[in-house]
Amino acid sequence: TVQSAAPAAPSNASQVSRGLTPHEVYLRDAPGVAYVTSTVVQKSESPFSFGQETRQGQATGSGIVIDANGTILTNYHVVENAIKVTVSFEKGKAVEAQVVGKDPSNDLAVLRISTDGLTLHPLTLGDSSAVQVGDPVYAIGNPFNLERTLTTGVVSALQREITAPNGFAINNVLQTDAPINPGNSGGPLLNA
Repeated sequence: TVQSAAPAAPSNASQVSRGLTPHEVYLRDAPGVAYVTSTVVQKSESPFSFGQETRQGQATGSGIVIDANGTILTNYHVVENAIKVTVSFEKGKAVEAQVVGKDPSNDLAVLRISTDGLTLHPLTLGDSSAVQVGDPVYAIGNPFNLERTLTTGVVSALQREITAPNGFAINNVLQTDAPINPGNSGGPLLNA
């Protein structure tokens, strides 16, 4: 029989700290999550004629405001092959974005938008080295063309490896059971 000792009560009630609730995390951080839309051109071999056929389409994803100067971090695959990228924080209010940095091997891209008429809410980047399996986490993003949804979960594992779209191995990835769907790409995984 194993019996665990009861945790010692703090000597001062002010020393008790609690994390934010999912709702509080959403209120704090959702304004810093961008909806990213890319107009992309896809080239493919035409089955009915000789040569290539080009088609225009849209890719959607999420992004993180990282400073008040209009810098947004997203996934590279959200803007790959884009001829136009827009960012919005409210439905119907999109601004054009420039891709100013790309790292396909780590599936990252940096966007820049004009801040005229916008109040941006930068998110603070965390330190993933302090994360532990079982920590509660929250994902805010734009899955399935929906705006700013919140899903919850825990950190399921540390030091996973995934493959970037260009085949490069990305190491030390956090695994979560928070639902992540198409359109969440580029959005944050948050803690309290």
